[in-house]
Amino acid sequence: MFQRDKSFSVLYGIQRTLLAVFYLASVLSLFWIIFYLLDAVLGLPGVTIILVTIVYLVLVVLGYSFIHVVSYIPSNLAGAFDPIQNAIADGSIQSAGDMARDLSEFMVTFFNFAFFDIEYALVKIKNDTGAWPVEKDPGELGLNIGELDKSNEAVTETIYVGKIKFQDRTGHLYLTPMIFGEENLGYIAVVTRHRLWKIFKQLLTEFENHFVDDQVVHILAGATGKIA
Repeated sequence: MFQRDKSFSVLYGIQRTLLAVFYLASVLSLFWIIFYLLDAVLGLPGVTIILVTIVYLVLVVLGYSFIHVVSYIPSNLAGAFDPIQNAIADGSIQSAGDMARDLSEFMVTFFNFAFFDIEYALVKIKNDTGAWPVEKDPGELGLNIGELDKSNEAVTETIYVGKIKFQDRTGHLYLTPMIFGEENLGYIAVVTRHRLWKIFKQLLTEFENHFVDDQVVHILAGATGKIA
């Protein structure tokens, strides 16, 4: 297989490194200001300063985790999804069932972050049976496919369906319609461990819009073919 230079990957890497350096410099500068105010200006006891420092460090770690997620996804999503696009192009993925299965597995594998963790993904294309990664049955999670089908008819972007019980814990169910032009191609239903922030709900919609819908159209139209 031909090896190609990864210029975009290098640029994204530089961008993320600069962002991390800027964040580190900012938090260190802010820490010294806080320490100066607590010690020199307010004259608070050492125990209080230590407690404030611990809380500050926890917030710094959470902040960096969030920055890591929002910077990692845009710079790596296209490259991670490329094998699925290639499989559609060379005919390895030919049916709606194949597409649903590979897409659901991809979403569970890729979206595995502290603030954005997809544990299960159900992809339903047109009237094809929904496919789960591994051997999960939607009924085991208390999902009602009929209700999801009905909800999908009335939405144009990702919606929060509600809490759902699975494996003795609570998850959160989201539904993203797959829309190409004016046609509804099906939907993606995901279960996350934590309730998603608005930015990640929007990202699900963007992911479907920029990566998924046109590939589903290729599958439904029979646009793939073997490379001679």
